Amino acid sequence: MKVRQMKRRLPLFLFAILLFMSSTAVAQPKTTGNPQFDAAVQRAAAYLRANLKEDDTPGHYVLSAYALFKAGEPKESPIIQRAIKHATDSVASGTFRPQRPYDHLYESGLYCMFLADVDPELYRDQMQIMANYVASVQRPDGSWADTPQADGDISMCQYAVLALWAANRAKCQVSPEALDRTVSYHLSHRNQDGGYAYRPGASFGATGANSNRNMTMAALSSLGVARLLFYGPESAKKDKEKAQPEAKFGVLVKEEDEDANVSAVAFPDYRPRHSKGEITAGIERALAYETGNFNPVNNHPEFPNYFYYTIERALTVSEISLIKGEDWYVPYGNGLLTFQDGEGAFKEVHGGAIVGTSFALLYFMRSTKQIIEKTYGVGRQQGKRGNPFGDKEVKREPTELDLLIADMENLDINVDDAPIEVADEIVRSVISIDDPEELVGQADKLKSLMKHPNADVRKSACWALGRTGDFKLVPFMLDGIHDPSVDVNVEAIAALRFIARKPNGFGETLNPLEGVENPTDEEKVRIVNEWRQKAINSWSAWYARVRPHEDQDGFDQLLLAVPLNSKTVEESKK
Repeated sequence: MKVRQMKRRLPLFLFAILLFMSSTAVAQPKTTGNPQFDAAVQRAAAYLRANLKEDDTPGHYVLSAYALFKAGEPKESPIIQRAIKHATDSVASGTFRPQRPYDHLYESGLYCMFLADVDPELYRDQMQIMANYVASVQRPDGSWADTPQADGDISMCQYAVLALWAANRAKCQVSPEALDRTVSYHLSHRNQDGGYAYRPGASFGATGANSNRNMTMAALSSLGVARLLFYGPESAKKDKEKAQPEAKFGVLVKEEDEDANVSAVAFPDYRPRHSKGEITAGIERALAYETGNFNPVNNHPEFPNYFYYTIERALTVSEISLIKGEDWYVPYGNGLLTFQDGEGAFKEVHGGAIVGTSFALLYFMRSTKQIIEKTYGVGRQQGKRGNPFGDKEVKREPTELDLLIADMENLDINVDDAPIEVADEIVRSVISIDDPEELVGQADKLKSLMKHPNADVRKSACWALGRTGDFKLVPFMLDGIHDPSVDVNVEAIAALRFIARKPNGFGETLNPLEGVENPTDEEKVRIVNEWRQKAINSWSAWYARVRPHEDQDGFDQLLLAVPLNSKTVEESKK
């Protein structure tokens, strides 16, 4: 009898053992698809597991647990369970209470992202409290900061947006107005070079009011998330766009339905104040800054590893698959590898090795790609942009730049009708060209726009010519410094810096009136013209030294010696 009972109970006993084993076993590590990166991930994960302490700052602990979870750490792991407790304890009182007041937005953003990935349904109530808190502390101008009195902080804006996005994925009630306001803030607070400072308009951090790659990618990330939530994935509309080629340029030919992908739109009943085209133009200006300053090894003096997780997210949510004609994941990943030390850590000057190693893991595991694939479906996060190394004998299809210029000519657009939008279309069409050689081939079309009567169009054409990096275009950039518009002058100088590989030029400022308080019109004219002439002298002298011998007898050298004309002086007053 006992033997028979044992036989009946044995399957249940084995089942219990197997269930216990499955709940306590360590999950198999995920792969990056790159053996070198896989090895770096294994060493980094081992470093975190060995060095995480129970009494670490809760925000840092949750960041590390989040990175390990993305790399394959199971939910049942003590590290993950302890991180869940840190996150949920922050709202145990019914309101969000950050452990470190300065980090209130970093903590809420990280906690929301972590809980949304671990179990969005189980922790929805906690995320709703965090999302409500984030919306409540937004500043009137659409930014977020450490305190209501501080200047807007692009980094904190990024994590506030991430909190709202994560809460939305968990089906919490999220304010679309908060996202709309922050889009307005980001579109109106970039620097003239297309990049962003930590706190726009204020001197803060190691780079002060100057643009830096970390913050520019943070801004791109926020704009990309907002576009995704308001208009859905770009790739979902590819087929429709192919069926309606006449509506390719949403500025020149009005788009009748920007919300066509309603099923993927987060707020189908909300009408954003900014069109998809406006947000896309902002994304592409930020991308142009990164392309112009491209370096796989981030040289930020304080937060080098922060950049990599930020750019992984920014490029993924914005559906950007290529940088300089190649898949960005490998070159940036190779750059990130240079920061790993013998212990497997990625050290950060501020935040330390735990934080830096967590950022590195999130990059290598393509954390945001995991989210996009889960939310919208595998493969939909990045539209196919073409192979820049394809068959050169195949007849070239017209680029967006070809079609844009043709539309401008055929439609006889009034230059006073939406000149800024037309200029943004130039930026967008140039960014769409992945092959640098093909962009160089578009130079003649861009040269024609340098003579356009509208300064915004000339400015964008000047920027686009500079992106080619073609030394032969230097004379056109020198002409751009003669232009009566200061904005065109600035773009011409920036283009010369890029072509000449001189990031700081000859020390000339890109804001000639900076620091001048309440100048009269006459003072503005004098200051601007002195600035122009100094820039012309410096850059033309450089060109005279380095230009090819066969070009040294051209008339352009004589033109450079001509003083600023009266039209230039009059335009400087505007």
